[in-house]
Amino acid sequence: MKKDIDRSPKFYDFFFLMRPILFIPLWASLFLGYAAGAEIPSFGIELFPSSLFWINLLSYTLLMGAIYVVNQIYDRESDLVNNKLFLIPYGIIDTRKAWIFSAALVVLSFAISFLFSTLDFVVILILSLILGILYSVPPFQFKGRPFIDALSNGTGYGIFAYLAGWAAAAPVNFSALLYSLPLFFFVIAIFLNTTVPDIEGDKKAGLITTGVFLGKLGTNILAAAFMFYALLASFIFMDIHILISSIIGVILFVVAIFDDSDYMSKVSYRISSFVFVLSLAIKFPLFLVLDVLIYVLLRMYYEKRFHYTYPTFFGR
Repeated sequence: MKKDIDRSPKFYDFFFLMRPILFIPLWASLFLGYAAGAEIPSFGIELFPSSLFWINLLSYTLLMGAIYVVNQIYDRESDLVNNKLFLIPYGIIDTRKAWIFSAALVVLSFAISFLFSTLDFVVILILSLILGILYSVPPFQFKGRPFIDALSNGTGYGIFAYLAGWAAAAPVNFSALLYSLPLFFFVIAIFLNTTVPDIEGDKKAGLITTGVFLGKLGTNILAAAFMFYALLASFIFMDIHILISSIIGVILFVVAIFDDSDYMSKVSYRISSFVFVLSLAIKFPLFLVLDVLIYVLLRMYYEKRFHYTYPTFFGR
Protein backbone atom coordinates (compact mmCIF):
# COMPACT_ATOMS: atom_id res chain seq x y z
CA MET A 1 0.00 0.00 0.00
CA LYS A 2 1.25 3.49 -0.80
CA LYS A 3 1.93 5.82 2.12
CA ASP A 4 0.36 8.93 0.54
CA ILE A 5 -3.25 7.87 1.04
CA ASP A 6 -5.93 10.05 2.59
CA ARG A 7 -6.24 8.81 6.19
CA SER A 8 -9.37 10.79 7.05
CA PRO A 9 -12.36 8.43 7.51
CA LYS A 10 -15.01 8.28 4.79
CA PHE A 11 -18.60 7.16 5.41
CA TYR A 12 -18.19 4.20 3.06
CA ASP A 13 -15.13 2.98 4.99
CA PHE A 14 -17.49 1.58 7.62
CA PHE A 15 -19.10 -0.81 5.15
CA PHE A 16 -15.70 -2.20 4.20
CA LEU A 17 -14.71 -2.34 7.87
CA MET A 18 -17.18 -5.24 8.10
CA ARG A 19 -14.84 -7.28 5.84
CA PRO A 20 -17.39 -7.99 3.09
CA ILE A 21 -15.01 -10.49 1.44
CA LEU A 22 -15.91 -12.81 4.34
CA PHE A 23 -19.61 -12.44 3.53
CA ILE A 24 -19.12 -14.78 0.58
CA PRO A 25 -18.14 -17.92 2.57
CA LEU A 26 -20.60 -16.90 5.28
CA TRP A 27 -23.45 -16.70 2.78
CA ALA A 28 -22.34 -19.98 1.22
CA SER A 29 -22.89 -21.70 4.58
CA LEU A 30 -26.35 -20.14 4.90
CA PHE A 31 -27.33 -21.13 1.37
CA LEU A 32 -26.10 -24.69 1.93
CA GLY A 33 -28.09 -24.98 5.17
CA TYR A 34 -31.19 -23.58 3.49
CA ALA A 35 -30.85 -26.04 0.60
CA ALA A 36 -30.68 -28.95 3.04
CA GLY A 37 -33.54 -27.72 5.23
CA ALA A 38 -35.75 -27.02 2.22
CA GLU A 39 -34.78 -30.41 0.70
CA ILE A 40 -33.83 -28.86 -2.62
CA PRO A 41 -32.53 -31.61 -4.97
CA SER A 42 -28.74 -31.85 -5.20
CA PHE A 43 -28.69 -30.68 -8.81
CA GLY A 44 -31.74 -28.46 -8.54
CA ILE A 45 -31.70 -24.71 -9.10
CA GLU A 46 -33.50 -22.33 -6.75
CA LEU A 47 -34.12 -18.95 -8.32
CA PHE A 48 -35.92 -17.28 -5.43
CA PRO A 49 -35.28 -18.48 -1.86
CA SER A 50 -37.98 -17.62 0.68
CA SER A 51 -38.34 -14.15 2.20
CA LEU A 52 -37.51 -15.62 5.62
CA PHE A 53 -34.18 -16.79 4.25
CA TRP A 54 -33.28 -13.25 3.15
CA ILE A 55 -34.28 -11.91 6.57
CA ASN A 56 -32.03 -14.48 8.26
CA LEU A 57 -29.20 -13.73 5.83
CA LEU A 58 -29.42 -9.98 6.47
CA SER A 59 -29.60 -10.34 10.24
CA TYR A 60 -26.77 -12.87 10.39
CA THR A 61 -24.59 -10.80 8.06
CA LEU A 62 -24.99 -7.73 10.26
CA LEU A 63 -24.07 -9.72 13.37
CA MET A 64 -21.02 -11.28 11.75
CA GLY A 65 -20.01 -7.88 10.38
CA ALA A 66 -20.00 -6.64 13.98
CA ILE A 67 -17.89 -9.61 15.07
CA TYR A 68 -15.42 -8.99 12.22
CA VAL A 69 -15.02 -5.40 13.41
CA VAL A 70 -14.29 -6.53 16.97
CA ASN A 71 -11.82 -9.07 15.63
CA GLN A 72 -9.95 -6.31 13.77
CA ILE A 73 -9.83 -4.14 16.88
CA TYR A 74 -7.93 -6.86 18.73
CA ASP A 75 -5.95 -7.93 15.63
CA ARG A 76 -4.70 -4.46 14.75
CA GLU A 77 -1.07 -5.22 15.72
CA SER A 78 -0.80 -8.46 13.76
CA ASP A 79 -2.70 -6.93 10.82
CA LEU A 80 -0.16 -4.09 10.76
CA VAL A 81 2.70 -6.61 10.63
CA ASN A 82 0.91 -8.67 7.95
CA ASN A 83 0.08 -5.49 5.97
CA LYS A 84 -3.65 -6.11 5.66
CA LEU A 85 -7.00 -4.67 6.75
CA PHE A 86 -5.68 -1.12 6.79
CA LEU A 87 -8.61 0.79 8.30
CA ILE A 88 -7.92 0.25 12.01
CA PRO A 89 -4.16 -0.56 11.96
CA TYR A 90 -3.41 2.65 10.00
CA GLY A 91 -5.65 4.80 12.19
CA ILE A 92 -8.20 5.65 9.51
CA ILE A 93 -11.00 4.51 11.83
CA ASP A 94 -10.19 4.76 15.53
CA THR A 95 -11.15 2.00 17.94
CA ARG A 96 -13.84 4.08 19.68
CA LYS A 97 -15.76 4.58 16.43
CA ALA A 98 -15.22 0.91 15.56
CA TRP A 99 -16.75 -0.18 18.89
CA ILE A 100 -19.78 2.10 18.41
CA PHE A 101 -20.30 0.83 14.86
CA SER A 102 -20.03 -2.79 16.00
CA ALA A 103 -22.57 -2.26 18.80
CA ALA A 104 -25.00 -0.62 16.38
CA LEU A 105 -24.74 -3.60 14.02
CA VAL A 106 -25.51 -6.03 16.86
CA VAL A 107 -28.58 -4.04 17.93
CA LEU A 108 -29.87 -3.86 14.36
CA SER A 109 -29.26 -7.57 13.79
CA PHE A 110 -31.22 -8.61 16.87
CA ALA A 111 -34.01 -6.12 16.16
CA ILE A 112 -34.54 -7.70 12.74
CA SER A 113 -34.43 -11.24 14.12
CA PHE A 114 -36.86 -10.55 17.00
CA LEU A 115 -39.33 -8.78 14.73
CA PHE A 116 -39.27 -10.96 11.64
CA SER A 117 -37.59 -14.33 12.21
CA THR A 118 -38.08 -17.49 14.27
CA LEU A 119 -37.09 -18.45 17.82
CA ASP A 120 -34.70 -21.06 16.43
CA PHE A 121 -32.85 -18.37 14.53
CA VAL A 122 -32.72 -16.00 17.52
CA VAL A 123 -31.09 -18.75 19.61
CA ILE A 124 -28.52 -19.35 16.85
CA LEU A 125 -27.85 -15.62 16.71
CA ILE A 126 -27.22 -15.48 20.47
CA LEU A 127 -24.86 -18.47 20.34
CA SER A 128 -23.01 -16.92 17.40
CA LEU A 129 -22.55 -13.64 19.27
CA ILE A 130 -21.18 -15.45 22.33
CA LEU A 131 -18.75 -17.43 20.19
CA GLY A 132 -17.67 -14.28 18.35
CA ILE A 133 -16.88 -12.53 21.62
CA LEU A 134 -14.98 -15.52 22.99
CA TYR A 135 -13.03 -15.75 19.73
CA SER A 136 -11.63 -12.21 19.80
CA VAL A 137 -11.88 -10.71 23.29
CA PRO A 138 -9.35 -11.35 26.10
CA PRO A 139 -8.96 -13.24 28.33
CA PHE A 140 -10.63 -15.95 26.25
CA GLN A 141 -9.37 -14.98 22.77
CA PHE A 142 -9.95 -18.34 21.11
CA LYS A 143 -8.28 -17.02 17.94
CA GLY A 144 -4.93 -17.17 19.73
CA ARG A 145 -5.32 -20.67 21.18
CA PRO A 146 -4.17 -23.67 19.15
CA PHE A 147 -6.89 -26.07 18.00
CA ILE A 148 -9.59 -24.01 19.73
CA ASP A 149 -9.20 -21.43 16.94
CA ALA A 150 -9.95 -24.07 14.32
CA LEU A 151 -12.85 -25.60 16.26
CA SER A 152 -14.34 -22.14 16.77
CA ASN A 153 -14.27 -21.43 13.03
CA GLY A 154 -15.71 -24.85 12.27
CA THR A 155 -18.52 -24.24 14.76
CA GLY A 156 -19.22 -20.69 13.60
CA TYR A 157 -19.19 -21.19 9.84
CA GLY A 158 -19.79 -24.92 9.67
CA ILE A 159 -22.59 -25.29 12.23
CA PHE A 160 -24.13 -21.98 13.36
CA ALA A 161 -24.22 -20.33 9.91
CA TYR A 162 -25.47 -23.58 8.36
CA LEU A 163 -28.26 -23.80 10.96
CA ALA A 164 -29.13 -20.14 10.38
CA GLY A 165 -29.91 -21.05 6.77
CA TRP A 166 -31.68 -24.28 7.74
CA ALA A 167 -33.92 -22.35 10.20
CA ALA A 168 -35.41 -20.42 7.28
CA ALA A 169 -36.77 -23.65 5.79
CA ALA A 170 -37.38 -26.09 8.66
CA PRO A 171 -37.18 -26.43 12.46
CA VAL A 172 -33.64 -26.92 13.75
CA ASN A 173 -33.25 -30.44 15.15
CA PHE A 174 -30.66 -33.17 15.65
CA SER A 175 -30.80 -34.08 11.94
CA ALA A 176 -29.77 -30.54 11.08
CA LEU A 177 -26.71 -30.90 13.32
CA LEU A 178 -25.75 -34.17 11.67
CA TYR A 179 -26.10 -32.74 8.18
CA SER A 180 -23.80 -29.87 9.14
CA LEU A 181 -20.86 -32.23 9.81
CA PRO A 182 -19.41 -32.22 6.26
CA LEU A 183 -19.28 -28.42 6.28
CA PHE A 184 -17.87 -28.41 9.83
CA PHE A 185 -14.90 -30.57 8.76
CA PHE A 186 -14.48 -28.64 5.51
CA VAL A 187 -14.33 -25.27 7.27
CA ILE A 188 -11.76 -26.51 9.78
CA ALA A 189 -9.54 -27.76 6.95
CA ILE A 190 -9.80 -24.46 5.10
CA PHE A 191 -9.13 -22.42 8.23
CA LEU A 192 -6.05 -24.41 9.20
CA ASN A 193 -4.29 -23.67 5.93
CA THR A 194 -5.26 -19.99 6.11
CA THR A 195 -3.18 -19.72 9.30
CA VAL A 196 0.02 -20.75 7.48
CA PRO A 197 0.74 -17.45 5.63
CA ASP A 198 0.18 -15.50 8.87
CA ILE A 199 2.53 -17.56 11.07
CA GLU A 200 5.30 -14.96 11.29
CA GLY A 201 2.94 -12.03 11.85
CA ASP A 202 0.99 -13.93 14.50
CA LYS A 203 4.22 -14.84 16.31
CA LYS A 204 5.24 -11.18 16.49
CA ALA A 205 1.78 -10.26 17.81
CA GLY A 206 2.03 -12.95 20.51
CA LEU A 207 -0.78 -15.10 19.08
CA ILE A 208 -0.33 -18.86 19.35
CA THR A 209 -2.59 -20.03 16.55
CA THR A 210 -2.67 -23.62 15.37
CA GLY A 211 -0.33 -22.57 12.58
CA VAL A 212 2.16 -21.09 15.05
CA PHE A 213 1.87 -24.07 17.42
CA LEU A 214 2.26 -26.83 14.82
CA GLY A 215 4.32 -24.99 12.22
CA LYS A 216 3.65 -25.15 8.51
CA LEU A 217 4.15 -28.90 8.03
CA GLY A 218 2.08 -29.98 11.02
CA THR A 219 -0.72 -27.59 10.12
CA ASN A 220 -0.80 -28.76 6.49
CA ILE A 221 -0.99 -32.40 7.60
CA LEU A 222 -3.83 -31.73 10.06
CA ALA A 223 -5.68 -29.68 7.43
CA ALA A 224 -5.40 -32.52 4.90
CA ALA A 225 -6.80 -34.93 7.49
CA PHE A 226 -9.85 -32.74 8.11
CA MET A 227 -10.38 -32.32 4.38
CA PHE A 228 -10.45 -36.11 4.14
CA TYR A 229 -13.02 -36.23 6.98
CA ALA A 230 -15.11 -33.73 5.01
CA LEU A 231 -14.91 -36.01 1.98
CA LEU A 232 -16.08 -39.03 3.97
CA ALA A 233 -18.88 -37.14 5.73
CA SER A 234 -20.13 -35.56 2.51
CA PHE A 235 -20.29 -39.01 0.90
CA ILE A 236 -22.23 -40.42 3.86
CA PHE A 237 -24.73 -37.55 3.88
CA MET A 238 -24.66 -37.11 0.09
CA ASP A 239 -23.77 -33.43 0.25
CA ILE A 240 -22.78 -32.92 -3.37
CA HIS A 241 -21.37 -29.41 -2.82
CA ILE A 242 -18.90 -30.47 -0.12
CA LEU A 243 -18.21 -33.75 -1.91
CA ILE A 244 -17.00 -32.08 -5.11
CA SER A 245 -15.04 -29.43 -3.22
CA SER A 246 -13.38 -31.91 -0.85
CA ILE A 247 -12.33 -34.30 -3.64
CA ILE A 248 -10.38 -31.44 -5.19
CA GLY A 249 -9.39 -30.24 -1.72
CA VAL A 250 -7.81 -33.52 -0.63
CA ILE A 251 -5.51 -33.49 -3.66
CA LEU A 252 -4.45 -29.87 -3.18
CA PHE A 253 -4.05 -30.14 0.59
CA VAL A 254 -1.82 -33.20 0.25
CA VAL A 255 0.32 -31.39 -2.34
CA ALA A 256 0.64 -28.45 0.10
CA ILE A 257 2.31 -30.77 2.62
CA PHE A 258 5.27 -31.25 0.28
CA ASP A 259 5.64 -27.57 -0.69
CA ASP A 260 8.24 -25.68 1.36
CA SER A 261 6.73 -22.27 0.54
CA ASP A 262 3.32 -20.88 1.51
CA TYR A 263 2.17 -20.89 -2.12
CA MET A 264 0.38 -24.25 -2.17
CA SER A 265 -1.19 -23.58 1.21
CA LYS A 266 -2.84 -20.53 -0.35
CA VAL A 267 -3.75 -22.40 -3.52
CA SER A 268 -5.26 -25.29 -1.55
CA TYR A 269 -7.73 -23.29 0.50
CA ARG A 270 -8.55 -20.74 -2.17
CA ILE A 271 -9.35 -23.20 -4.94
CA SER A 272 -11.28 -25.52 -2.61
CA SER A 273 -13.31 -22.57 -1.29
CA PHE A 274 -13.84 -21.25 -4.80
CA VAL A 275 -15.23 -24.59 -6.02
CA PHE A 276 -17.55 -24.75 -3.01
CA VAL A 277 -18.87 -21.23 -3.55
CA LEU A 278 -19.20 -21.78 -7.30
CA SER A 279 -21.26 -24.95 -6.81
CA LEU A 280 -23.72 -23.01 -4.65
CA ALA A 281 -23.72 -20.04 -7.02
CA ILE A 282 -24.92 -22.39 -9.75
CA LYS A 283 -27.70 -23.69 -7.51
CA PHE A 284 -28.65 -20.17 -6.34
CA PRO A 285 -28.12 -17.63 -9.16
CA LEU A 286 -28.84 -14.71 -6.83
CA PHE A 287 -25.90 -15.83 -4.70
CA LEU A 288 -23.72 -15.45 -7.79
CA VAL A 289 -25.03 -11.92 -8.29
CA LEU A 290 -24.15 -11.05 -4.68
CA ASP A 291 -20.66 -12.57 -5.03
CA VAL A 292 -19.88 -10.60 -8.18
CA LEU A 293 -21.20 -7.40 -6.61
CA ILE A 294 -19.00 -7.82 -3.52
CA TYR A 295 -15.94 -8.60 -5.64
CA VAL A 296 -16.42 -5.56 -7.90
CA LEU A 297 -17.02 -3.22 -4.96
CA LEU A 298 -13.90 -4.46 -3.17
CA ARG A 299 -11.69 -4.06 -6.25
CA MET A 300 -12.97 -0.54 -6.85
CA TYR A 301 -12.68 0.47 -3.19
CA TYR A 302 -9.15 -0.80 -2.56
CA GLU A 303 -7.84 0.58 -5.84
CA LYS A 304 -9.33 4.03 -5.28
CA ARG A 305 -8.80 4.23 -1.50
CA PHE A 306 -5.43 2.53 -1.04
CA HIS A 307 -3.99 2.17 -4.57
CA TYR A 308 -3.92 -1.53 -3.81
CA THR A 309 -5.13 -4.52 -5.83
CA TYR A 310 -7.48 -6.55 -3.64
CA PRO A 311 -8.89 -9.15 -3.65
CA THR A 312 -6.63 -11.30 -5.77
CA PHE A 313 -6.84 -15.03 -6.17
CA PHE A 314 -3.34 -15.98 -4.96
CA GLY A 315 -2.16 -12.78 -3.31
CA ARG A 316 -2.54 -11.74 0.32
